[in-house]
Amino acid sequence: MGRENLVGMKFDHLLVLKRDDTRKSIHSYWLCQCDCGTICSVAGTHLKTGHTKSCGCYRKRKQVHGWLDLTGKRYGRLQVLGPWEKYSPLLEVVKEGGASAEGGKLAAQGDLWFCQCDCGKLCVCQKENLRLGKTRSCGCLRQAQRKVNMRKSIHFAENTCLERIASRKEAVNNTSGHRGVYRRENEKWRASIGFQGKVYNLGTFVDYEDAVKARLEAEKKYYDTFLEQYQNRTK
Repeated sequence: MGRENLVGMKFDHLLVLKRDDTRKSIHSYWLCQCDCGTICSVAGTHLKTGHTKSCGCYRKRKQVHGWLDLTGKRYGRLQVLGPWEKYSPLLEVVKEGGASAEGGKLAAQGDLWFCQCDCGKLCVCQKENLRLGKTRSCGCLRQAQRKVNMRKSIHFAENTCLERIASRKEAVNNTSGHRGVYRRENEKWRASIGFQGKVYNLGTFVDYEDAVKARLEAEKKYYDTFLEQYQNRTK
């Protein structure tokens, strides 16, 4: 049988680069690169049995910094993939909350973790934010909640949006200068109004002012009357 070849294999935090022929031993030694970037020589038996998981930084973090391994844990919509430094050389991501690993200090202390959100996005989050529930997604949860809150703030009654009929602001895409009034191909003006799921044609006019007048009268007839009745019912 040929000699065992572990090159390219990953054991916990260690990636095997090549055989270490400088070590004089009956056991085979291998030069490995740790996730933190350190190169170290490790016995093949220690790699395969899991006796050696890193260059020593893994044990040091647990002993000195009280480091807690979050790999595989789930927080809200986030699945923790592993320590940030394990993925940082491979992927460019935006750190959650603008956190910065200045000098690698935060990463060295296990404060930054690489996560995948249920929506598919990847992000880097701080340990304490995950454990305290401050960070529960890549940001999509906050956006979804904002939409829910927006829908809750809009009031409907009898298939009518109260905010829309109460506001007479012009739409940004309006070109005539008044909502519900537009110019037809024959250069005449058409006025209409939408109410309770229906569109009412108010007529075609030669003069723009007449079309606007018809629209304003319809707003009083439909919108103002409905709003007044609704307010009286809810007093």
